[in-house]
This record gives sequence, structure tokens and C-alpha cells, in this order.
Amino acid sequence: MNESEKVKGDLCSILLDYPYSFPYAFQEKDIRLIPPIDFINKLLKSEGTSGGMSPGCTWKSMSISEEEYEKLIQKLLEFDFESHTDIYPYAPKRLILDEELNKNFPKKEDWEKQQILKYIGVHEFIEFYDEYKPSLYLNSENYGTIEIFGTTGGPQYFGHLTSSKEIKPLFGNKIINTDKVEMIHEWIKYNEKFSKTEWYKATEEMSVSDSWGRQPKILEAYISNNSFISFKTDFKEIKPSINNII
Repeated sequence: MNESEKVKGDLCSILLDYPYSFPYAFQEKDIRLIPPIDFINKLLKSEGTSGGMSPGCTWKSMSISEEEYEKLIQKLLEFDFESHTDIYPYAPKRLILDEELNKNFPKKEDWEKQQILKYIGVHEFIEFYDEYKPSLYLNSENYGTIEIFGTTGGPQYFGHLTSSKEIKPLFGNKIINTDKVEMIHEWIKYNEKFSKTEWYKATEEMSVSDSWGRQPKILEAYISNNSFISFKTDFKEIKPSINNII
């Protein structure tokens, strides 16, 4: 940000200028939530982001007190969004305060997960939410943790397995032509080093833990001789517990 882009503003203005201040309640109507103070303070301490190719803004690291937070809530709830769209183009159309959610889940990380369960629902791209590392299971036996590198949907995932156990008995059949296995070939396109490894197909029925307290079955899985793993889960969507627009 250059000097000509710097402006002075109160806390309310900063939050309304920043596109990521208020998580969604009802996305289709651009109705968002006022999060708890822990969320706000972690956001304020982050100093924002310039946005890169996306909109953004930055500020000096700060935090607010409970009293300041209460005043902020009041100001946001009374704010006339409709008449300020030219000043705050990234502000929502409306803000709501879910006092029960904020009270029961005051910590940012807990609140975000419950906000998803209540208002958004769990779709396949957040089966493993917020850098969660799922555990790999054969029956009830834990065979290690998986660091997820990415997903191509489906839901199909690619990552690296860390395990202290012998994994090869679970993956018996060597794959000769990886070009014919979409779940491997998709990742080889992005990184040639994956093509220089031997790949094996799972022969045992396994499952993984997800971010939402479940253990979905693995429908198909492949592992390389250096522990890269590509797998597809029997994902089941979780519908939001609230779906009526206020």
C-alpha cells in the first residue's frame, strides 16, 4: 500500500472495508454474522492483507476490550448498509448477532466450525477442514496420519502418510500404467516427481477420520513407495441445522 492509499478510520470502518471480517450466515442473501471477540481480536492482530488479486486492506496490529466489543456490536447492528454501499463496497447487505453461538463457542476455532455446521453445512471440499490431518484406519487400528496436499473433488484427496507401521500389506497390487489411474495421473500433471515412484492399490477396506467426528470409508486408495497417498472417501454431506433466512 502506498501513501496515497492510506486512510484514517474507526474500528467499524476497518471491519466494513475488509472482505473477510464477517463469516456468512446466509450466503445467497449476503447476510453475515458478527463473530465473538476472540475472532475479532485475532483478525485485528493479523494486520489484514493487501489482497493480491483480491480486495483487501491492512492496519496496525491491535486488540479491543470487552467494553469496546459491546460498543462495536451496537454500532454494527444499527449501521445502515443500504445507504453506504458506495463507501463500503465489500460490506455485507446485513449483519446478525447469534448470541447463543457466540456464548457457547467463544474461541475463534471452535466458533468457525460450529458456524459451518449451523449455517453453511459440510460439503466435500471441507471434509478435512482447516489443515486437519486425518488418521488412517484398518478396522479400529490406527495406521498413521495423512497430511492433505489438495483435492480434486469427487471427493478425492492427495497427501502424504506418516506411519510407524508396515503399510505395504494393505496395498498389494502394483500399478504399472499410472496414466490409466485418474486419481494418480491428476497429481502427476502438477508434479512430475510423483511419476518417478511405484504405486500400489489398496487391497484392504480402510477408513479415515474427518474434521466432523466421523470416520468415512475409503472407496479407493493408492500409495507410493515413498508414502504419497491418493484416496477417495465415501463422503456424506452435512446439511446446515438452520436453513431459513431470517
